[in-house]
Amino acid sequence: MTGGHHLSGGQSLSGGNFWSGSLGRWIRFTFGGTAGFAVQIGVLAVLTQIAGLHYLMATAIAVELAIVCNFVWHERWTWRDRLAPPKPLGEGGPAASSRDRWTRLLRFNALTGVTSIAGSVALTAVFVESASLSPIAANIASVIALGLVNFAGANTLVFRAAAVVALASVAATAGADTLEATLKPKTAQDFARYVAAVEARMTRELQAQEAFLDIERQTPAQLARTMAALRKGEIVVTRGVTARGEAGNEISVEGGTINHWRGTVFVPNVKMDDLLKALQEPQTDKHKQEDVLSSRVVARDGDRMKIYLRLRRTKFVTVVYDTESDCEYRRLAPDRAVSNSISTRIVEIENAGTTKERALPEGNDRGYMWRLNSYWRYKTYGNGVLIEIESLTLSRDLPPIIGPLIRPIVTSTARESMARTLASVRARFAE
Repeated sequence: MTGGHHLSGGQSLSGGNFWSGSLGRWIRFTFGGTAGFAVQIGVLAVLTQIAGLHYLMATAIAVELAIVCNFVWHERWTWRDRLAPPKPLGEGGPAASSRDRWTRLLRFNALTGVTSIAGSVALTAVFVESASLSPIAANIASVIALGLVNFAGANTLVFRAAAVVALASVAATAGADTLEATLKPKTAQDFARYVAAVEARMTRELQAQEAFLDIERQTPAQLARTMAALRKGEIVVTRGVTARGEAGNEISVEGGTINHWRGTVFVPNVKMDDLLKALQEPQTDKHKQEDVLSSRVVARDGDRMKIYLRLRRTKFVTVVYDTESDCEYRRLAPDRAVSNSISTRIVEIENAGTTKERALPEGNDRGYMWRLNSYWRYKTYGNGVLIEIESLTLSRDLPPIIGPLIRPIVTSTARESMARTLASVRARFAE
């Protein structure tokens, strides 16, 4: 988690800790939600029964007005204790406070736009078309279904003090320590089977001399467009597969989730030999990848190495890992090569970079990354080299209550980290 986060020192409303706790806040949230609900149903009734507007369009308008009413209520009562008092004029005062308020309103609208507007419209349509409910009754049912999701999101993503760590209070709301996860033997075995299927497919591709890079399976027109984008410095990212024709992204296993991505970048003005030689050396500060805090070669035996990396992954929360991986480089032909990086140890570091830094037990942490395998392919193309990475990341499964909030952390960090890796490699040789 990011440093400097702490609970707000503001006084609780109405005295005592009850009202600033999860239950008290939930009660205030419910009162505010009831007021917004009344606005929503009232506007919906007017728009559908008097103005004659279609019920789906009327639902979207009514929900948006309810969102604004709810925001005002929650800012002034539900989460008032988390908001800093206005600063004096000489310190940025009303203008700064106004900017903060608009920022919170935009976050609140974005969050509830996904849940309340999209969710209400979708659920209302389901209840009307499938259950034959009236638009009013269908709207009431959708509001009840989405209430807890909205509370959890507002509590962690909108009305957070500068020191409130996202997801922490959601765990309290859920009534369990959902931030802790344990890697079970069955989960590790399922991941190993998935890896075996992917590696078997790669072996078949190389033996059959099929398309060396995934982009080479595209039609000539598609490949031309892809290469034009790659020459501009763009990175092409797609979902990975275990075998051709099988979707592979975010495949759940017992107790965990596998994220499988493939990315491609073009590095211009470099020869294969120079690129491979540079990649086998530790990164310097000048060329350090954004999420690689430090790196070193632990052991080397020809083209085989054991690499240590301290990694930082950020998505709402920041997580730091000490990792060790076995790496191997193989030259298949003058114009192509492959390499693998297989994690052998991943340890989450708590309070990294502080005097309280400590390593959590391996496989018994927050579970954002338990395994990481990367498979690289290199092919000379014109005056440069095309690089393709296929990455497999094993993470925790997603608890049903807070899953929608944790999912962006677990799902996108592997994809984004791979994209940053490829961008870093290209930038390293761009000079």
